[in-house]
Amino acid sequence: MLPHTFPHGGGIQAAAQAWHCDVSDILDLSTGLHPNGAPDWLGEWLQNHANLVTQYPDVSGEPARSCLAAYLGVDSDNVLMTAGTQAVIEVVFQAMPWQSMAIEVPCYNEPIRCATRAGCAVHVFEKGMQQPHTDMLWQTSPHNPTGEAKIFPENRQGVLDESYMPFEERQRLGVLDGVIRLGSLTKTFCIPGLRLGYVVADTTTINQLHTWLSPWPAPTLALHLLPKLLAEAKQRDEVIVQVRQRLNTLLEKHGWQVQPSQASFVLAQPPQHMPDFAKHHILVRLFPEWQQLQGWVRLGFPNTAQDWQRLEEAISS
Repeated sequence: MLPHTFPHGGGIQAAAQAWHCDVSDILDLSTGLHPNGAPDWLGEWLQNHANLVTQYPDVSGEPARSCLAAYLGVDSDNVLMTAGTQAVIEVVFQAMPWQSMAIEVPCYNEPIRCATRAGCAVHVFEKGMQQPHTDMLWQTSPHNPTGEAKIFPENRQGVLDESYMPFEERQRLGVLDGVIRLGSLTKTFCIPGLRLGYVVADTTTINQLHTWLSPWPAPTLALHLLPKLLAEAKQRDEVIVQVRQRLNTLLEKHGWQVQPSQASFVLAQPPQHMPDFAKHHILVRLFPEWQQLQGWVRLGFPNTAQDWQRLEEAISS
């Protein structure tokens, strides 16, 4: 069954209104953003580069495109900078000649919504089932919401959403034949308000997608910020490994069932009832749209000692 609604993580402003509190009082664990938050130097950098807001973005996505291409070990012509991954998801089914899509469920809902809107037939399968014969496969690795790492099958076309993939792994992939690599640059560096993502694909596909996107690929500030951000990618990925193990240990201590994850979140199930996260002003990702995930919750990672204590109080109550 396909969902009839397409909820998403986040929504912190709406949560603050519903809970009658200030946004600053909310611990947002619903999105998988990096627990360290944005880099400490970001505020000063934005102040020093405020003049960039007076400039239109470079239509080719420079200087970010060349920097990212070198980092990923591909040619610049194989890279397309975008205003987050969602900008591409919204148009990829119009841009490409696909009539049918296979996607593993439960999953991130936006590809289903956008494929359906474009008249592309959606064929779902669950883990362990044979993949349907379709024009393309949509695969997310690590999978959202389970966090399981996936390998894109050989001799298949489609999209590999690598938004939660460690950067060291992204550097090894290169240009995949018939596959559109789609990646976010906002989750690892915790800058979703700046909207920055990318595509890696063959040049023909890059050109096809480019005609469906805005002539301004991403905010000027984000395009100039990326070269400095990439220097921190490895260290930030190492933090994710450490805090993910800490969260697993905490949940298992209180009897939770935890799915193995390679992402910046874990999918877990409490031993009895679901905690009242709202009481503690903790925003989490539940999945009312997927019957298979009733009773499960996806949790991002706290940062400060106070945040960790707050989460433990919630899950143990």
